[in-house]
Amino acid sequence: MAKQSSNDQYLELISAIKAKSFSPFYLLMGDEPFYTDRIAAAILENAIDPFERDFNQIVMYGADVTAEQVISAARQYPMMGQRLLVVLKEAQMMKKPEDLAIYLNSMQPSTILVVVYSGKSVDKRSSFYKSAQKVGVVFESSKVQDYKVASWIESYIASIGQKISPDAANLMAEFTGNDLQKIDLEVDKLRKNLPPDQKEITSSDIEKNVGISKEYSVFELTKAISYRDANKIYRISKFFADSPKRYPIQLTIGLLTSYYLKLWRFHSLHQKSEGRMIDKSSKSISQKTKSEIISQLGINPYFFSEYEEAARNYPIKKVILAISTLKEYDYKSKSNARGDATDGDLLIELISKLIN
Repeated sequence: MAKQSSNDQYLELISAIKAKSFSPFYLLMGDEPFYTDRIAAAILENAIDPFERDFNQIVMYGADVTAEQVISAARQYPMMGQRLLVVLKEAQMMKKPEDLAIYLNSMQPSTILVVVYSGKSVDKRSSFYKSAQKVGVVFESSKVQDYKVASWIESYIASIGQKISPDAANLMAEFTGNDLQKIDLEVDKLRKNLPPDQKEITSSDIEKNVGISKEYSVFELTKAISYRDANKIYRISKFFADSPKRYPIQLTIGLLTSYYLKLWRFHSLHQKSEGRMIDKSSKSISQKTKSEIISQLGINPYFFSEYEEAARNYPIKKVILAISTLKEYDYKSKSNARGDATDGDLLIELISKLIN
């Protein structure tokens, strides 16, 4: 059975919480706080009626309490209500949080205990983690990989009843990176500024409301590189070079590296599926191979033809050389190895090497 995604598990948990179906124990953890914060907030909103919260809801912080104090609070009985809610935030700050395993061996049936690790996960070898899996809900939220951010944006926006075009999702992903909190804020801003009857978010909406230009973005640069559009490549590169504060060279190098790594994986997956490397003489890729590559890379099918063309224009040896060149210029941009070259000089020099 395929592992359930964080987003799917999150939606299931939120649905159960809103339906007042609670587990006696929740362990929320991981290096991506977007989901864990929202699950904890949903439990706080739905577990205890507002008029009961003063005496049946306890919020504690790991830096201020011990495991013994948390256990003592959790073993209390609710006052004039059905349940007691105890939420431990920033549990990673508490000394010996693994001692909470004692409570899991004999839980108070009327208590909901929520333990939230912010930006960290529990040691999965510990008795605390193993007990948590047996008696409650364990939710781990990992950072979304860079190459999956655009797909995540599409799925997230679909979950709130709207659509976003693939171009717009990629443009937003370039601007936000894999910071899901930032994405959420930008989506909220977009929804407030769009007409109520507009169902699909476009690239123009991103440009207008997020404050970035589609014409001068790394997304447009990589697209131009894919199709070997030299005029556009140099026009965008020159704009980047003249705007070093708006387009820091380290950020540009990082995004270009991500692009070439994905192109390298494209070549590797193609070779694995069809037993040969793709080149200028290659015919169209089979539907089976196409489906496998889309699944493995996590790209929208809309962009497959772009990667297919890039793979023809840049054989795998050139891709590997490009990745090596990017590492070289990343080092130069952060050291005295650059000599008297400015960030703009380095960028133009780098782009020239990449496409030639």
